[in-house]
Amino acid sequence: MTRVAGPPLPPLGEMVWIGDYARKGAAQNPDRTAFIVPELGVSLSYRELDRRVSRAVALFRREGLKPGDRLAWYGRNNEQYFIALFAAIRSGIVVVPLNWRCVEPEIAFFLADSETRLLVCDGEFLGTAQAACRDLAHRPRIILTEGSGGAENLRALLAGAGEEITDAVPWTGDGICLHLYTSGTTGKPKGVLSRHSGLSIARFQEYSWRDFPNWHGGTIVSAMPNFHIGGMSWILMGLLRQSTCVMTADASAQGITRLVMEHRAERTFAVPTVVRGIVDEVRAAGLSMPWLETIFYGAAPMSPTLLADAIEALGCSFGQFFGMTEITGTATFLGPRDHDLARPRLLGSVGRPYPGTEVEIRDPDGNSVARGIHGEIWIRTPTVMREYWHREDATAEVLRDGWYRSGDGGYHDEEGYLFLTDRIKDLIVTGGENVYPGEVEEALRRFPNVYEVAVVALPDEKWGESVAAVVECRPGMQVEPAALIDFARTQVAPYKCPKRVWVVDALPRTASGKIQRATARQRMIEHFRDQ
Repeated sequence: MTRVAGPPLPPLGEMVWIGDYARKGAAQNPDRTAFIVPELGVSLSYRELDRRVSRAVALFRREGLKPGDRLAWYGRNNEQYFIALFAAIRSGIVVVPLNWRCVEPEIAFFLADSETRLLVCDGEFLGTAQAACRDLAHRPRIILTEGSGGAENLRALLAGAGEEITDAVPWTGDGICLHLYTSGTTGKPKGVLSRHSGLSIARFQEYSWRDFPNWHGGTIVSAMPNFHIGGMSWILMGLLRQSTCVMTADASAQGITRLVMEHRAERTFAVPTVVRGIVDEVRAAGLSMPWLETIFYGAAPMSPTLLADAIEALGCSFGQFFGMTEITGTATFLGPRDHDLARPRLLGSVGRPYPGTEVEIRDPDGNSVARGIHGEIWIRTPTVMREYWHREDATAEVLRDGWYRSGDGGYHDEEGYLFLTDRIKDLIVTGGENVYPGEVEEALRRFPNVYEVAVVALPDEKWGESVAAVVECRPGMQVEPAALIDFARTQVAPYKCPKRVWVVDALPRTASGKIQRATARQRMIEHFRDQ
C-alpha cells in the first residue's frame, strides 16, 4: 500500500486562529509595519491594522450583515482585503474572493450563486460589477475600495475615527470563512466552502513543523493574487509571523525583483515561470541579493534545469508547495534540504505530506497501489473543504470516507516522496501507449529558447491521439518546430515525441500561473483546422 503520512499534528490548543492574527500582532508588535502597498502608497502598522479590523466589524453590522451572509471582494491586491477577511471572520461572515480578470457573465454567476449581500469593488471594475448586478434577483450593495472620500469609500470609512467593535462571534470547527470558486475547467465553476478551522490549521501545520523553513519578523514580498488560496495563504504566513508584507498587483519578474531589492525582502513566493524571469533579470542586470533567504513556489513543479539555474544565480534556498483549493492550500512540501543538486531526481518531486496529512495513490477502482505505480492522488487532511456550495453530486464525487479525490495523477517513490504525472484526464493514449505530458514537457524545456511548453493530445485517425506541443519562446527568441521535434527524439521514446509543434506568443494561464492545457489544446486544434 502506498499511503504516506506526515508527522503528527501538535495539539490545536497551541494554534493561533486566523481571526486573531491582527489582534496578536497589535499586542506583540504594535509599531511594526504589517503592510506596504507601493502602488497605493500604503504603510500600515499592526496596531492600525487591528483597529481597522474592529472598524470593519462595526461597518458590516451597520450594513446589516449577519453570520453566514456573503461578502464578495472584486479587486486587485490590496491590504484592505485582509482587513475585510479578519473582520468577516470575527463577524461570522463568509468572504467570496472574485478573480478580477473575470468578465461580466462570470461575475454575475459568482454573485448569484453565492447569494452575495455586499460587494466591495475596485473603481476600475465598477462598470463590470454594476452590469453583472443588473439582472440579479437580489442585488448586493456595492462599496468601492478606494476613492477621494465619501461614505462609499472603504478606505475612508476605515481610516477615520469611527466605531470599533472588538468582540467576535464564537468560533467553531465547522464554521465557514471562505467561499472560493474553482477555475471551472469543466462546466460551471464550483464554490468551495473552506472552514475557519481548516485555514487556521493549514498555517499551524507550517508553523509547528521543524522541516518547514520558519522565520519570525522580517519582510516578505507577495505578487500572487489574493483571490487565490495560494496568494492569500502566503500573506497569512507572513502575518502569523508578524512580518512586514510588501504587496503588489504586479506579478512580473521585473516587479518582484525590484521590490525584493528595494525592501531587502528575505522571502517571496512565485510560480516557476516567474522564477525563471527573476533568474534572467538578476543575471542580465548583474544583481546581487545576499539577504534573500528563500523563494517559495507552487502552482506547477519546477524543472530540474530551472532549479539548477535558480540556485546558481540567486544563492537562496527553495521550497515547493503542492495543493489545491479544496484542501485549503497545501498537501505536500518539498523543503530546502531536498533542493539538493546532488540528488537531482528529487527536484522533480513535490515533496512529502504536511503534518496531520496523509497521501495515498489509488487505481481507477479506488484500490491503493504499490510504491512506484502511477495512479490518482487521494488526500486526507483536517484542512479539507466542507463541501461544494449547492453541489451535492460534485461533493460526493470527490469526498469519500474522509478522503479527497484530487484528480491529479502521481506516484510515491520508495522514500515516500510524491511525484506528479499530470491530471488523470490529461493522460495521452497514442497507439495503446500512455504518454504523460509532464515528462515530455520537461524534455522540451531543455531546448534552447524554449521558455514554457504545454504538451497536449490531438485527435488522430490512426493512433487515436497524437502528441503535440504548444511552445512559448523566451522573450526576443525563436524556436523552429522541426528542430524541436528532432531534439525531442534525442530525449524521449519515439512514441512520446510531438508530431506537431505550434509556437505562440504566450501560453494561456490561470490567475495562479498554472498553464491551461485544455485551452492550449483547443486553440491548437482551431489553429490547424483553419489552415
